[in-house]
Amino acid sequence: MRIFLKITIVSFFLVISNSMASEIVNNEILLKHHKHGDMPKENKNNLRDGITTEVILTTDLLKNIDGGIKKGSTILGNLDLTMEINSEKIGLWDNGVFFIYLLGNFNTKGGMTEYAGDFQTSSNIEAVETFRIYEFWYEHIFNDKISLLIGLHDYNSEFNVLRYGGLFINSSFGIEPDISQVEPSIFPVASLAARLAYRLSEDSYILAAVYDGKSGDPDNEKKAAIKLDSGDGIFASVEFGLINGKAHTDNYYKLAFGAWYSTADVRVDDINKDIARNGGIYIIGEKTLYSAGSSALGAFFQVGFADSDKNIVDKYLGVGLIYTGLFPSRSDDLLGLAIANMYTSNTYRDYQRSQNVNIESHETAIELTYEAEIYPWLVVKPNIQYIINPSMDKTINNATVVGTRISFIF
Repeated sequence: MRIFLKITIVSFFLVISNSMASEIVNNEILLKHHKHGDMPKENKNNLRDGITTEVILTTDLLKNIDGGIKKGSTILGNLDLTMEINSEKIGLWDNGVFFIYLLGNFNTKGGMTEYAGDFQTSSNIEAVETFRIYEFWYEHIFNDKISLLIGLHDYNSEFNVLRYGGLFINSSFGIEPDISQVEPSIFPVASLAARLAYRLSEDSYILAAVYDGKSGDPDNEKKAAIKLDSGDGIFASVEFGLINGKAHTDNYYKLAFGAWYSTADVRVDDINKDIARNGGIYIIGEKTLYSAGSSALGAFFQVGFADSDKNIVDKYLGVGLIYTGLFPSRSDDLLGLAIANMYTSNTYRDYQRSQNVNIESHETAIELTYEAEIYPWLVVKPNIQYIINPSMDKTINNATVVGTRISFIF
């Protein structure tokens, strides 16, 4: 416990003592989030004109200091290797982009869920240990308003995304549990997709996509594969959004409504059902509430609903506040507090009780975090999370997870 508390304390003082500040993240309407969790600055390397690369190593040093399944610590690692190729600049056709994303994950003593016992997952880089091709797609842009993307694609790189939510490391602030529970094309395994994006105006857009209903190879979770079986079905989604300005500026806002539908044949043991049709809707939004000089206060919300008869989670509510400019010498550092509430369906509770399993109706995760760019290549994020009713299991005490996320950008 002492070493993790020391790391957190040292990280905090590094943040306070260093005056190198991050740049405000660009927030174009159709901007894709290629990495898991936003970095305050993109450090892309030009291999040649039209070919750029990015390498990010993210490590989470986490310890469950109280409650949960058991006390203990682990280090989670996530390696992102990306290459973007502009078709025009390398002498091919105009308005095309190729994207290749290699992803590696590792841990020292398992995932933090093995300690905290949470359903929502306290670290969004927790994954099975492997190294694989994660995304590999081509996108073509028509008339600066329409784009078509085909290939291995992460649904959550464009759908159900909030800039302010990206500050936090709990998985629910990146992709809602009412959606992630059906295992669509999201971290750490993406599936084959076709995505259409249409810019209705300068501040409005529509996204629509169809994905293979099951990502990768269900028989080998460490393998990157395109395996199209008759029972896979499809995962389809549409999102309409309004967006204006850049995050942390006075006029910034985003509001989006989305719906998803899955036809995959799956067995959900926790509700003792075979599911062939599933669906849900969500509403997300964020806004800068206050801005004065180098300081700004922003807020976000997430609301999601899934079919109560077919899912473990049928409702979700997430909210958060983000403040930049807490210290005068570090005007672009970010301080955040957020709460993620997921609620279980009557179907899930009824079945669990029929098996004499004593459960709660919800799980709540409260996260406090601080992010600072110490150097252009080093981002530090001390973090603490308090998890109420881990996995909705009354036999598991509330958990407290502390630690630090350290990201190296090359």
